[in-house]
Amino acid sequence: METTLITDLTYVDVPPVPVALPSLSPTMLTSRLKRGLVAGLFKLAEARLLFRFLRTPARVKRAIKGVEELKRTYYGDLKVQKIARVAGRYYREYQTPGWPSAAYDAYVATTVNRLVPFRGDAETLNLVFLAITKKCPLACDHCFEWDALNQKETLTREHIRDMVAEFQARHVSQIFFSGGEPMLRVNDLVAVVAAARPGTDFWVITSGFNFTRENAGRLRRAGFMGVTISLDHHEPARHNAFRGSPQAYQNAMQAAIYAHEVGLVVNLSLCATREFTTEANLLAYARLARQLGVTFIQILEPRAVGHYAGRAVDLSPAQIALLEDFYVQLNFGPDYLDWPMVQYYGYHQRRIGCSGAADRFLYVDTDGDLHACPFCQKKAGSALCGSLDDSLQAIKTGGCHAFAQAGM
Repeated sequence: METTLITDLTYVDVPPVPVALPSLSPTMLTSRLKRGLVAGLFKLAEARLLFRFLRTPARVKRAIKGVEELKRTYYGDLKVQKIARVAGRYYREYQTPGWPSAAYDAYVATTVNRLVPFRGDAETLNLVFLAITKKCPLACDHCFEWDALNQKETLTREHIRDMVAEFQARHVSQIFFSGGEPMLRVNDLVAVVAAARPGTDFWVITSGFNFTRENAGRLRRAGFMGVTISLDHHEPARHNAFRGSPQAYQNAMQAAIYAHEVGLVVNLSLCATREFTTEANLLAYARLARQLGVTFIQILEPRAVGHYAGRAVDLSPAQIALLEDFYVQLNFGPDYLDWPMVQYYGYHQRRIGCSGAADRFLYVDTDGDLHACPFCQKKAGSALCGSLDDSLQAIKTGGCHAFAQAGM
């Protein structure tokens, strides 16, 4: 798609075009009986995988004990109840592949291998964020790739294909393509994922730009499983201002609708700024997500990197407590079983540390350089040249800038 790439777009305060939003069918399982049945099927499937991987009852018992300890460490006394169904798969967490699938099996295998080694390697990566383009038509207030935005591209389609193959060889079960705006390279996305081998779920992280009904179908047919759509306010004018475009809200809404139509899992990603983070805004945002049949809401805290570098953007302790309460309420409260699931990684980082830094996930920037995560940008090698093993080890050694490394 030919487009003018705007590097300095200023929001103009004009009346927004009304966005007529449908009420889309929910993906959450509302029946207690059905949730219980599917939860039982998850346990049965996992037990079969354990016996397939480990072969002896003693090793299986050891793995089960380890998995239960991981759950207690991660969730404490909270009990996961919510389950969503999209295109024949069931989902319980945003950063876990849907079941049944080869990607889910790969995810379980890596988790089990950490506890009871069985496959002769020490690979631990589950998830990679892969930024594939510097180009973007927006001027987002919080952009962490701001310094690279709309510069000359580094990554070719062959680079992207080779990196995907390398990470798949390391048992990575989820790859999220970001940018810039990755939908500007939709032809490359379709070609790369269509040629990838089974065992990895692919997602695209987008503002909604160029996410047409046709392109949504192309992604789904190529093998994509989900889309993360950046939406930073439930009010159109405020989202448009944050994104630097009078069309940003409309694009995000249409992307959610088209993704739902073709059977992609939909996640709305919110940068919870100081200005946004109130109880009223959080509930209004969740209500909108529920209307759109969204499966997940991801909450990101603003960090002083990229366009935010040098700015005081950290949330107050009271706002962090509000986000934590929202996370617990929507995920585990009995009155919200048909609302989207909430992913708020900060909740767990403050309790058990960070699982990034090439332990369970890492970030590859638009030059192919490796970082602990999108918000801990400190180059430690390249995915395009040199020893990837050495680079991953350097990231693990450096760890996360803001949090201790997770001890799990």
